[in-house]
Amino acid sequence: MQAIILAGGKATRLPESAKDIPKALVHVGGKPILAHQIDQLQQHGFFDIRLARGYKAEQIISYVAGVKLQHNQHSIDWVIEREPLDTGGAIKLAARGLREPFLVLNGDILSDVHIENFAKKFSRNAKMENAMVVAHLPDARSYGMIKKRGTKVLEFLEKPVLPISGYVNVGFYILSPHIFKNIEEKKFSIEKNVFPTLAAQGKLGYYIHRGFWTDAGTEERLLAAKLRFEPDITKIT
Repeated sequence: MQAIILAGGKATRLPESAKDIPKALVHVGGKPILAHQIDQLQQHGFFDIRLARGYKAEQIISYVAGVKLQHNQHSIDWVIEREPLDTGGAIKLAARGLREPFLVLNGDILSDVHIENFAKKFSRNAKMENAMVVAHLPDARSYGMIKKRGTKVLEFLEKPVLPISGYVNVGFYILSPHIFKNIEEKKFSIEKNVFPTLAAQGKLGYYIHRGFWTDAGTEERLLAAKLRFEPDITKIT
């Protein structure tokens, strides 16, 4: 199965840590977030990887060239967004030419999601064309929530104002290329413009993750991730 990593983020919420580099190259535990994701994919048998790149793409190209020299078993290619396309547009561009379901990772996620089990569960459900990984949080305000029933995601809910527990989108997806068939726009959000429609049509399943995950998209969350991988670091104020 083809794996796509959304590695084009500009990291506007990481003004210090990603001041002159793409978000995917921010270091955690001695290596870039992108390296953690490539290693995770490899551990679960995903070697065919495509990167959707945008901001400072040349830096990621240079980094990946070094990775390919070290790991000949990797097949890594990329597409470059000439203009910001948002998550949906980036996935649509990167999935061009694919005919089978493919895996997508948000480029700022650090986790121990068992990707192989996610893919196996998806393959066992012949009726489910698309699926996402979800996790339960005691406070879902920062992420918004999903409503589920049985094996399906039913609805995407706005971020709650008050603290409330619930299941949230973790940033791992298996998608069918057919979902883009009737979308003519170049720039659109997968979360806002595609997933709600798939959920309403009963075409979006889910896989529950009960382990570690974080998006390292803000300085606060990035620090929390670093503390997990580098417990001896201290916050400098």
